[in-house]
Amino acid sequence: MPAELRHFASGLIMTPVLYAASENNVSLLMPGKEVSFGPRPIGEQSIELDLGVSGTALNWLYTRQDGILGLDWETRAFGEWGLRFWVVLCFHGGDGARFTYDRNTNTLEGTSGGYRLRVCSGKAPLMATFHDNLDDLVNEYREKGYFYLASRGTEGTFAALRFNLEEAPDMHVEASVVPADAGHVPFPAIAAVEHSDPSSGPVAQQALNAVHDVMAWNHVHDFINGRPYTALSRFWNTQKFGGFGVWLDDILYNALCWGNFREDHAVDNLDAVFAHQTEAGNFPCLVTGYDAWDDRTQPPIASYVIWTLYQRSGNRSLLERYYPGLLRNYRWWWDRRQLGDTGLLAFGTSLDAGDGLYKGTKLAAKDESTMDNSPLHDPVPFDETTGMLLAADVAVNSITVIDGEVLALMAAELGYADDQSDLAQRVETHKQRIADWLWDEDREIFANRMIDGSFVPSLAPTSFYPLAAGIGTPEQVDRMIARYLNDEQKFGGEWVLPSVTRDDPAYVDNVYWRGRIWGPLNFWVHQGLRRAGRDEDARTLANKSWSLFARNWQHRLCGENFSAETGDVHDQPDTDGFYAWGTLLPALTVSEVMDFSPWQGWSVMRPAEPDVRIGPLQSPVGPCMVCRDRGDVWWVEHAEHGTVFVESNVRGRITQLRLGSAEPAATLPDTMQEDEWILFPSHDPKPA
Repeated sequence: MPAELRHFASGLIMTPVLYAASENNVSLLMPGKEVSFGPRPIGEQSIELDLGVSGTALNWLYTRQDGILGLDWETRAFGEWGLRFWVVLCFHGGDGARFTYDRNTNTLEGTSGGYRLRVCSGKAPLMATFHDNLDDLVNEYREKGYFYLASRGTEGTFAALRFNLEEAPDMHVEASVVPADAGHVPFPAIAAVEHSDPSSGPVAQQALNAVHDVMAWNHVHDFINGRPYTALSRFWNTQKFGGFGVWLDDILYNALCWGNFREDHAVDNLDAVFAHQTEAGNFPCLVTGYDAWDDRTQPPIASYVIWTLYQRSGNRSLLERYYPGLLRNYRWWWDRRQLGDTGLLAFGTSLDAGDGLYKGTKLAAKDESTMDNSPLHDPVPFDETTGMLLAADVAVNSITVIDGEVLALMAAELGYADDQSDLAQRVETHKQRIADWLWDEDREIFANRMIDGSFVPSLAPTSFYPLAAGIGTPEQVDRMIARYLNDEQKFGGEWVLPSVTRDDPAYVDNVYWRGRIWGPLNFWVHQGLRRAGRDEDARTLANKSWSLFARNWQHRLCGENFSAETGDVHDQPDTDGFYAWGTLLPALTVSEVMDFSPWQGWSVMRPAEPDVRIGPLQSPVGPCMVCRDRGDVWWVEHAEHGTVFVESNVRGRITQLRLGSAEPAATLPDTMQEDEWILFPSHDPKPA
């Protein structure tokens, strides 16, 4: 329940319940049409929701300051007389929890697990009632309505403070939880809190805020395994997956996005993945409360994610902790997914592993690609004796090259010289096989190729993934961009990138990977363009990705996928409206200001708009703001104490930035002009 708050140390829970007498509707505000997820600003000092129950609309805002939790609600629209619409704040949970309500002081107090709770509201509730549990309260409303008084009381194990919208259309409530032996904690003067405007400010800041909002709303506690992680979507977690769902690459992308803000939340997601690594070495494609797909995995992006987190923080323990499992997973791919004697990899389902749904079927092998129903798989034979799809896939081969490259970097950093040498040799051999066997000269693009030597007719944006792996001559890249990326009959157009070319027969299906737009596809193509030195094309893709996202974000929709024709999320039923990896689209806009990658290191670029401050963004020197004045001068400063680390008027991208205790350094763009300059003020301040 997204509006419910839990205090984990004490076990205390606050559950809002809304009751509309017109429909005898008792709402627990489960994810769905009654709840719209509002802003959760960076720093997580506030949480905002819009609630709509039986025609009544409320803005709901939590704030946190100096250990005090604030709740404000504001009625935006009445679906019925406010007298008949009730807002109920329920307090419960914890071993031995007990609550008392004092009508004279309008204060609810409680104890649980060695902590004390105190709650006070700007206007007293119309009554306080006490129950056995939440079901008891819900059933009372449904069976007896709001005139029933027998549950009114002053103490018990489950307390409910009841307000109606006639008396309290707007309300401010404050609560504190402190150790039981703490002294008296006075409340500050009760005052309303202004609501935030999520659509204001520079585009890059809007994009950064959007990434944080979606990550924060989907970051939940998995009570089955006793750990926090970021769910694919709050809408799926309980009903669809039996309490938790670790879909491999989705959770890893969540870790990547959290890297902008909080390494601890990124690690929560890494731990959720590594907890299920199999003895064979692979990370399962999916693990839920119901099932485990140990027979298949997904493209190996974990090394890339962990290396970028390491670049942001310099936290060597990340490498020490995860490198052994990453190396086992890399070797698993070569042990279990080689396609004959091609020297390349294919997707499959291991017939001797687990007993997950679809195991041993072509569908299971397609699951491994993440692109389950893509037309890329339609003509590919499935070998039932080996569980293999008999085609070398451009995406998994390219990403496995990146996996090997990054593992070699990790091995060098950790001092594993033999591993580094072996990995470097494997990577170079693998790159050459991709270049030789997956380039379709007739169509002038990289393409999936079946074991009989014929190319798969359909093309996806994955054809650009070799660029992210450092594969492709400048001439090949030019031809691919001109013939496919910018062609409106292929991958070009207003809304990009469709998951199959627009002239493919499967495009009109407009279902999942048959024509719709997906964040991960845009992400890896953007990385490829950046690595290939096509910065203008990368910037164009980032800008179009933001336009697509912003079109829907004005309605607080972050799509699992999007229509390539209209740009809409909900033009058909097979998509989720608040899906975590949809944030990869606005993340591209953020990366155009500041980014980390294995091939460009820490990179920074002047914000596109003047007179802005973008951040805070995590970096090796702490949380930083990237700022620009009203002209061409821009700088990077510490978000808390204002120390300026870099100051410049360079218009291109600065890469391989190194700051800290050592001599600062950066690689400047080839396009740098004579009038452009860069300074490192904190290391060598300007003369007075």
